[in-house]
Amino acid sequence: MKLILSGLSPEEDLANLAKHMSHFGPVRGVQPVREGDPQRPWFIVDLDLPHGAAVAVARRIDGIYFNGRFLHASVMLPIGSDK
Repeated sequence: MKLILSGLSPEEDLANLAKHMSHFGPVRGVQPVREGDPQRPWFIVDLDLPHGAAVAVARRIDGIYFNGRFLHASVMLPIGSDK
């Protein structure tokens, strides 16, 4: 499942972010999204977790203070059918 993280610095170190997120499960990748306001990017973290576990991680980390900023986290809902 993919988590959307916001509230982080535009200079956020992707390797460091992946390292911290790996405490919750295997990280498949981290992708910054800088469209819109480049000073307020989003980060999409792809974790190898089922939906319920990803929701638990998002709830656990939402609102924490990380690298001098408050982090906001939510689960990215899948698009389409898994048939």
